[in-house]
Formats: sequence, C-alpha cells, structure tokens
Amino acid sequence: MSKTYQNPIMRGMYPDPSIVQVDGTYYLVNSTFEYYPGIAVSKSKDLVNWTRMQGIAIYPEQADLRQAKSNEGIFAVNIRYHDGFFYVITTNFSEFKTIIIKGQLNKDQEEIEWEPNRVEVEIRGIDPDLYFENDRTYVQFTGYIDDQGTKAIQQVEIDLTTGDLVTEPKVLTKGTGGRDVEGPHIIKRGDWYYLLIAEGGTGLGHMITMQRSHELWGPYEAPLEVNPIFTNRDRAEEPLQNIGHADLFQDPKGNWWMTCLGTRPSAVEFIKITNTGRETLLYPVDWSEDWPKVYHGVPTQEVDLTDFYNHAETIGEQKIMPFVDEFSNDKLGAEWLTLRDSLGDRLNISKGKLSLTGSDRTIEKLGTPSFLGVRQSEPKEALEITVDIKDTKLNQGQAGIVSLINADHYAALMIQYNAEKSEYEILKVLKVADIEQSEVVGTSKDLPHQLILKNDLASKRFSAVWSDREIYFDISSLHLSNEAIAALNTGDMEGIYVLNDAELTITKVERK
Repeated sequence: MSKTYQNPIMRGMYPDPSIVQVDGTYYLVNSTFEYYPGIAVSKSKDLVNWTRMQGIAIYPEQADLRQAKSNEGIFAVNIRYHDGFFYVITTNFSEFKTIIIKGQLNKDQEEIEWEPNRVEVEIRGIDPDLYFENDRTYVQFTGYIDDQGTKAIQQVEIDLTTGDLVTEPKVLTKGTGGRDVEGPHIIKRGDWYYLLIAEGGTGLGHMITMQRSHELWGPYEAPLEVNPIFTNRDRAEEPLQNIGHADLFQDPKGNWWMTCLGTRPSAVEFIKITNTGRETLLYPVDWSEDWPKVYHGVPTQEVDLTDFYNHAETIGEQKIMPFVDEFSNDKLGAEWLTLRDSLGDRLNISKGKLSLTGSDRTIEKLGTPSFLGVRQSEPKEALEITVDIKDTKLNQGQAGIVSLINADHYAALMIQYNAEKSEYEILKVLKVADIEQSEVVGTSKDLPHQLILKNDLASKRFSAVWSDREIYFDISSLHLSNEAIAALNTGDMEGIYVLNDAELTITKVERK
C-alpha cells in the first residue's frame, strides 16, 4: 500500500484513456492515431505500474491505417468487458469508420487474443462508447446534428454480432455549455444513468462534465453548480493542463477511480510548449453522494491518498522504469511503433541485434517509411542508440536518429557515405512545415558507435558519438511541439530512420 503516487501513470503519448477491471487486473487502452500497431493496450495489478501488451490492430481488416494522415487513424478508444469477452470500440478516422474488435484472455490469462476481423457500426461520429444492459448493446458517440457544426452526444442500439443499428441515432445531450462535447461514457449507479462527457475542446479549455437521467435515453441534465466536475482550465499555474476525456471504473473493493488525459507543458521563457503529448492520469473518486467528487477538485501531479484510505489499499509502490532494449527476444517489444503498417522483411531481430533496411519512402509521404520509434516520455530525457558498426552498411542510402511529431515537423541526424572522399558525412535534416534544411555538419572516416538524442525543455540535441569525439547540432523543441502544429493529438516519437538501400544495425536502445 502506498499513500502517494505521481501523475502521469502512463508517460508520453497515451491519450484518451479507458480502463476496465477484470478479476483484479486492470486493462488500459489508448489512442495511437497514425502509428502501428493501432490501439495501445496495457495491464496492471496496482494501477500505477503498467506493462505494455502487444498493440491490438495489426491487420488492415481490423483497422486500415495505411493511408492515415498525421493526426488521423485511431481516435478515442473505449474498452469494456462483457460475458467473458473484451470489446474495444473506436473510430478509425482515416477510413471514418466506427469499429469494434473482440478479444478473449488466452489459457494462461496473460495475453488477450484479439479477433483478426472487426464489426463495423454505421454511425457518423467519433469517440464511441459501449454500454451493455439486459442483453442489449448501446453505442454512445459524438457527432454533428446540423449544417452549422453543432455537436451532440447521440445514442443507438446495435446488434453486437453484426454492428447493425437496431434504432436510429437519438440525441442525449448537447452538453453543459462548453464547445466540442465529446468522449461519452454511461455508468449505471442506483436508479440513475450518469453520462460522463468532455467539453471545451482538447486544449486549455478542456473539462470533464457529467449529467444524469432516470432513463437510458434521457433527458440528461445536471444542476449548474455540479459542472465541471474536474478541470484545470482556470489554473494556469498548475503543471498539468488540458484535463479532459475521462473514464470511470471501480477496483475489486468497489472504490471508484477516474482516469483522464492531461499534458505537462514546459515553460520556455515566456511561452509553454508540449512535446510529450497527452498522457494518462489517475485520481481517486468519492461517490458517496449523488455526484462524484474527483480527488480534492484539482488535477495535480502528486496524488496524496491520506484522505482516501480504502483507495490506497489498491495502489502499489510506483516505479518509473527506464526503457532498455537489447533485443534478446526475436519479437519486437510492445513499446515500439512504426508508421501506418508493419515494416515486414525490412526489419530483422536476431542474436541481440536489430537491423532495419531502408526505403525510398520519407516521413513526409503517406505510407510506411523505415522508421522505428518509441514515445518521448519526459520533457528532459535522452535516447541512446548503440550502433553495430560492423553490420551497418550505408551503400547509397542514409541512416540515423530522428524525432518527429507529425509528417511535416521532424528533425534527424543522418549519416551518408561519400565515396569520392572516402568519408562519412553527418547531416542535419530539419523539416518544419514548408521549411526544409539538409546540411553537412561534420565528417568522419568511420561510423559512430552511438547515436544520441538529448531532449531538454527548450532544445533537442542530436549527436553522433565516437570514443574520442562527438558531432552534434541543436534545434528548438518548439519546432516539434503540439503548439507548432496547432494540434494536440500526438506527441513526439523518436527512434531510428533509414533511407534507400542503407542498413542500420543496432545492439541496444536506452531511454534515460
């Protein structure tokens, strides 16, 4: 039992959290947008220490991400458990289809086996939720209801097997007055149906609100003084911002908890920027009266459970574990992501080495470039990559380390071989919107044994390191921030990037 823990509980780009508890194990899903595998899933026994499981959507028949543009793909995900099966419902925005994927625990109860196909639900909206009652299945979602862009939370009854609509969509609520009403979840408690929603848009005005009704189909209402039930929209001094898109669940002892998303902006001179994207937060809930009270009313980084003794019995000793991969397993670890699809035979893992062969596909083009990355999990951290200089062959291509937030905002240290001069050239590659830069910042007769990306609040340093020297360059972190792309969907990804016929072989990746 621990009396305190730190938010975020999932650090880096883990937005739109939804949690379900099954037999004492918690399962968390998060949106992944254009990254592959689609739909992140993790599990925990104590709510603060999470183990990544293999991503859910690995086949186009589940969710076709191959033409997903930046900030498209897998939008808000919801997970529920019903009659022995897991159900994940989400919107694949690149297809604009609402899909359900069904899964079941395997024999040893350690992994979830997801069905290779999906069920489609013909609704025109996003942020779908599943609610089960009396052998019936209902889907709540947000969508437009007129030509003026008015959004509302709507509901349909569906056939769970086929996805066919049993009823036409009906409006449940237009919200409590905030813009962009979204993220609905229905919770039945006593004689009331509670509708948890998010309003204010994914940004500084984000807030969590709630209404209720005696009838599943509404009308849903709440006294003015109830909402918002949780937000930091008027607390610019708080380190956590953009609080919203929540889910409510119970632990095995019946205690209520809320998971929601938030960001950790970094103060850089007179502005704040965000590189880690939207992350997963967790708070205890007191639901002893009509309306839930979330923690002490303020979304904080440190959560003190002194006044939540029963909740504290669920929480373990939180351990922030560094990410280290030495490729001892021939299967790619669950932390790793690519863009839109599998790398196929371009990727090989064997005997403690990972090799990635290049492609003519660059990051700014749709498709799947030879990029393999992990989430930036802290505003200040380093990603260190150990290069196998014997098995790395650049040929006519390039290879290096890259950081990106979308297709039009990325930076990389790339290495190419100049055959005429018999030397390796170290390139600074930068793309910020319509500005592109590629210049040689140094040369060497041999390959570096390490590539390092050092993230700081205001800058990112890209380094090629030898035993006796280092070649590096810096860029502003602002270039790869949510503020630079005017969108909060994704966060920074970082990893290796290979072009054309080059082959980069690495033996260790460590984030610290």
